[in-house]
Amino acid sequence: MTLIGFFRIIFKNLKWLVIFPMMLAGVVIFLTRNMTKEYQTSATVYTGLASGYSITDDGNEKVDYFKVNNAFDNLITTVKARETIEEVAIKLMAQHLLLKEPDNNVLNEDNFKKLHKLLSDEEIAKLIVPGDFNKTVKKLYSIKDSSNKNAVQYLLSDLSSPYSTAKILGSLTVMRKFSSDMLELGFRANDAGVCVNTLSFLIESFSQRFRNIKGSETINVVKYFEDQLKLAFNSLQSSENKLRDFGVNNRIINYYEQAKFVAESKEDLSTDFYKEKMKFEAAQSALKRIEEKMANYADFVAANEVLVKLRSDLSTINYEITNAQIYKYDVDKITKMQEKAAKIKEELKERAGEYYEFNNSLEWVPQNSLLNEWLGKVVELEESKGRLMVYNQRMTQYDGIYKEFAPLGSTINRLEREVAVQEKQYLSVLHGLNLARLRQQSLEMSNQLKVVDNPFFPLQPLPSKRSLLIMVSFIAGFMLLLAYYVGSALLDKAIKNPDKVEKIIGLPLLSALPELEKLDEKSVKITEVQTSLMQQIINTIFIDLKRIDPTCKSYLIIVFSTKGGEGKSFVSESLVNKLSRIRNKVLYLYPENGENQGKFLDADNPKLIQHAYNINDGIIDYHGIQDFIKSNDENNEDLSEVSYNVLEIPSLNKNPIPANLVEQAHYSILVVHAAKSWTNADQFQLKTYMKLAQGKTSVLLNHVIPDLLESIYGEIPKRRSALRKRMKSLLGGEQY
Repeated sequence: MTLIGFFRIIFKNLKWLVIFPMMLAGVVIFLTRNMTKEYQTSATVYTGLASGYSITDDGNEKVDYFKVNNAFDNLITTVKARETIEEVAIKLMAQHLLLKEPDNNVLNEDNFKKLHKLLSDEEIAKLIVPGDFNKTVKKLYSIKDSSNKNAVQYLLSDLSSPYSTAKILGSLTVMRKFSSDMLELGFRANDAGVCVNTLSFLIESFSQRFRNIKGSETINVVKYFEDQLKLAFNSLQSSENKLRDFGVNNRIINYYEQAKFVAESKEDLSTDFYKEKMKFEAAQSALKRIEEKMANYADFVAANEVLVKLRSDLSTINYEITNAQIYKYDVDKITKMQEKAAKIKEELKERAGEYYEFNNSLEWVPQNSLLNEWLGKVVELEESKGRLMVYNQRMTQYDGIYKEFAPLGSTINRLEREVAVQEKQYLSVLHGLNLARLRQQSLEMSNQLKVVDNPFFPLQPLPSKRSLLIMVSFIAGFMLLLAYYVGSALLDKAIKNPDKVEKIIGLPLLSALPELEKLDEKSVKITEVQTSLMQQIINTIFIDLKRIDPTCKSYLIIVFSTKGGEGKSFVSESLVNKLSRIRNKVLYLYPENGENQGKFLDADNPKLIQHAYNINDGIIDYHGIQDFIKSNDENNEDLSEVSYNVLEIPSLNKNPIPANLVEQAHYSILVVHAAKSWTNADQFQLKTYMKLAQGKTSVLLNHVIPDLLESIYGEIPKRRSALRKRMKSLLGGEQY
């Protein structure tokens, strides 16, 4: 559809395009005559979700806009949550039910009366606790939850009720203010007091719910870490108790220091033992050599019981002294033992002197010197022997200590490792608990929503939307009706426009004729248009016939249509009228079935011969024009001078086709009604005709709207306003 065609639809239906929207606007005016006034209030809440301070913020934290947007979405969802709106509705209901008379700051007189129409005084008395708002709210909650059908549930769900959650939610607007931390809330109602109180209750309710939701996120985490900390502490304490009891049972103060001391003591003892053993071996070797030198004296001395006893006593006391020194006995006790040993030595020396009065040995060594040396070595040997006995016993004891300490070390390592693991686990859980508490404190600080602008009491109602509704209804009516007309035009399968003929039918266009019956001659010079187009038709036919057979003396032209009511008779009669004015005679043959047959013929034209024929099944086998002419004398005419034979045949869909005549025809004209649809049945009938047609076949589009003839006629002569002329010029039409 072209832009010019679009505006033609508008101008054609302009009357209804004005009347229908005005009627619709009138209906809206009537329906909104008692339209209630609305009041609106707003509030601004600071959230701190984007730029608020956090304990965990070290100053280098970047803003995560996705996280911030998600937080605002969560907050807005909390505001619009069903339970939040329900809580607001119940608090508002409690506030209104407690009123004994209208109060413009809470509920105006009209709404107070409506409330008391919804609920009787007895029903209200059952719902409230007089004088106590909080108890009334709790009572309304208990009544609501008591069953599925009760007065509170009815007020919350009924759309006509001012406490309907759906109605409150529909009047509520919640949005983030640009990209700030501010949340802007708005509410509309037909009562200024209801506006303010509803928004106040809403801020109170969603702030508390938001704090609870955010707080519950960390409460569970903190409780989890506290429970885990108790378990970790008990496990650590149990491991430490095991380590303590093991040390007590095995008399271990510090295993590693004790083990070190034992190892060092044994090392020192081993060194002393080997030193003492060397002394013993040296003394024993020296004593043997001396005794070899004084064998006779040795036998004598050995035989003496006193000397043997003294030697034995000296060995015993030396053993005791060494043992006391190793085990670190009391110093006084060791001194006494040493004094006793000295006395034994002196006595042994004296006894030896009494029995050995020899001055020289066998090798001429002085006897006194040899004896003294022998005595010294004997004493040294006995002392060494005693010490070696003690060292051996002590070495045996150390072997026992080593056997005892060796398994204790691995057990202590295992117990200490267990304590270390439990301690690390305890410290890890303690660290997690500290972080959770820090997060909890941070959330408690950030969840403190601050009201920047409290809801205000609206003194003036909002501008009425009545004029807007009227305007919208008018525009909507206009657009709907226009859409109907445009849609009808787009969905209309009629050919209408001559430009579509070849595309739809598949035959060349001969010409088109305008619609005559519905036009006013004053607005469109239709006679001029029709005469001009008819002359174009004659010109085209004449030229085409000369090209087909320039030597032919008598041409046969068939006018047909696929169905009735296409205007064949009008086209045929107009055609023969024009042809009869060219030369010689014209024969016009038409079926006897039209009521207005011959209406458009020039009856007094001597060159025009017309004959009506009966429609019968025999037509299909007619061989020539003579078969259509009646054989009575009055119709006996001389046809030798006929230059054009125009045969109008009945519609193809219900009547037989004169096959022989169609084959003989020089020219065939298919008449198509522009306002009727071209269907598959029409196409099928045309294909049947085209199987016989040997001459040229063209389409003549009839009953075309004059404005659509511009493609073949040019500018249609009609009266136009200056506005329409200008618009047509702007839209690509011709100016005149």
